[in-house]
Amino acid sequence: MKSSLKLEISDQVAVLTLNNPQQLNAITLEMREELLKVLSDCEKSPEVRVIVLKGEGANFCSGSSINGMGNRTALETFDHMKKMIEVIKRIRNMEKIVISMVDGYAFGAGFSLAIAADMVYTSPEAKFGLAFNKIGLMPDCGLSYFLPRLVGPHKAKEWILHASIISAEEAKEYRIVNDIFPKEELYSVVMERAKSIAAGPFYANIMTKSIIDRSDRMNMEEVLEAERYAQTILQQTEDHREGINAFRNKVTPVFMGK
Repeated sequence: MKSSLKLEISDQVAVLTLNNPQQLNAITLEMREELLKVLSDCEKSPEVRVIVLKGEGANFCSGSSINGMGNRTALETFDHMKKMIEVIKRIRNMEKIVISMVDGYAFGAGFSLAIAADMVYTSPEAKFGLAFNKIGLMPDCGLSYFLPRLVGPHKAKEWILHASIISAEEAKEYRIVNDIFPKEELYSVVMERAKSIAAGPFYANIMTKSIIDRSDRMNMEEVLEAERYAQTILQQTEDHREGINAFRNKVTPVFMGK
């Protein structure tokens, strides 16, 4: 039986590919289970420092599979959504850096999956869809949290209530995505950036991510204190000493994550 998820690891970068191209990489129950397990394994693995999420073929993810929609009981729906919520929380709360690589459709839960990551890069063909309103539903899987924080509540409500499809250019304009690259270059550019981060000072990276992710829940004084404690720890690391020595000798540092 074909796996719904592909995993490749090289140079401390794990590439997770949603593998359901016949349904535009719609998220099945099996895929949710695999995603949760593989993300957990990557979080624990010393061989992985950065995770790249992508879709097989010409699309990122068309959202949750519609199989069973409209026929579930309330309790079945409640339980059905639990695994996807756990996947989103795992991506968002992970110490390691997660990058979404979006080509083609990122609709519904696929939109949530993409913007739960730390960075989002797309091709010009990327499209972010909010079709919930058309089937009598509201956004889920964190979209009601992520989208207003990225684009503001007014624009988020406008897009959601109009069941909008957002182009790559508009997504970049509203800071949903970091950058857009030609389709034929997207994978190589994203991998280059992922490997560059993976080769960096691991603990500095995860502490930077942690403070930035918590900064909207802290005041300035709390952020300053968090920075002070983190910097005190980082100045005792071998990576810091390596960086200082490399700077003094005008050579490229080799960070070991220690």
